[in-house]
Amino acid sequence: MPHQSTILIIGGGPVGLFLALRLAQSNISVTLLEAHSSIPADTKAMTHMPAVFPEFEKAGVYDDLKTAAKGLTNGKIWFRRGSDKSIIGASPAIASTTGPMTVPQQRFCEILTDHLGSMQNAKVLMGHKAKNINLTKSPKTVHVTAETASGAAVEFTASWLIGADGGKSVTRRLAGLEMQGETLPRKLVSTDVYYPFESYGWSGGNFLADPENFGLIGPITEDGLWRVSFGVPENYTTADIEKVLPQKFDAMFPGPRPLEYKVERCAPFGAHQLCAEKMRKGRVLLVGDAAHLTNPYAGMGLASGILDAASLTDVLVSHLQHGANEKVLDAWAQARRDNFRNVVDPLSKASFWALQDPDVESLPERHPIPKSLKSGTGVSTLPFATDVRRLSGYVA
Repeated sequence: MPHQSTILIIGGGPVGLFLALRLAQSNISVTLLEAHSSIPADTKAMTHMPAVFPEFEKAGVYDDLKTAAKGLTNGKIWFRRGSDKSIIGASPAIASTTGPMTVPQQRFCEILTDHLGSMQNAKVLMGHKAKNINLTKSPKTVHVTAETASGAAVEFTASWLIGADGGKSVTRRLAGLEMQGETLPRKLVSTDVYYPFESYGWSGGNFLADPENFGLIGPITEDGLWRVSFGVPENYTTADIEKVLPQKFDAMFPGPRPLEYKVERCAPFGAHQLCAEKMRKGRVLLVGDAAHLTNPYAGMGLASGILDAASLTDVLVSHLQHGANEKVLDAWAQARRDNFRNVVDPLSKASFWALQDPDVESLPERHPIPKSLKSGTGVSTLPFATDVRRLSGYVA
């Protein structure tokens, strides 16, 4: 007998777990399948933008996240010259309750999982890898076959299937949906490094502007672990990156030479600007990186995924509990896709290229973040979100 729930989510990263929590809190039964047997010990996405704080408060996790962030809650943003690390510009002083906060992805997922553990209508099944999706067996039901860590096949059925399983989404592939867009001509490298940046007066997010040694440096934890990201030629292999690491760090780090640091993690990835051709196909919906991918230099990736999940929850409540026609899900899918294409994609690409422009001094006039700060609007007011009340067919 298949396991049944109203919603089946594939992918137990931050977006999938957040979506599951919001759905369960809305009295919608939800099952989440995650291929990993436990939450990966990975920092990955770590900075949470103020634009999503209202959604964290709705889900009841804001206070826990703020506690987990400890002192990393005011998130001031600095723009520095790559040549000598001097400051080009900075965001105004930010109150600790309103600035970006830093919580590594593993801890974020643990907090969400803890909250889900108290929900009677939510199941989180680790070690369950989706292998097959059947959309034709019955018109109003999705059938999914998953494989457990022991190799056993388990059947699941649901009214709706949501893919939250990342950039290499199995859900998207099995649903026959393609990604559209471009990969920018640089390979990006994300490293987690122990180095005393704070001893040299560094804090918050530090954007380095330089045609060759551009990057982003910010604290991950309060014990000296920092994220250092930079770009290399797109044809670089892992061996090439390992070879060039000392040169990159020497060009980017403050402090006396020789440098003393410890690399905990080094992960190269493509500078993708991609969006699924559709975010809904029949009874399959996509959120987060399964739906769209962007480079990290505008801080919009995780924020966009959280806002996908928040708005989709509201739309599913409208459909399942308030009688809205399922076409409201088409309106949601189009709105979120348009948001990526018209807001996230151009702003994140502008941020990526602005850091590499030889005219370093004009960065505050070209980079979307300082431009928004200078205008007085602030990063948190950039139009990440979708007002579901404006969607065609939405019923409150």
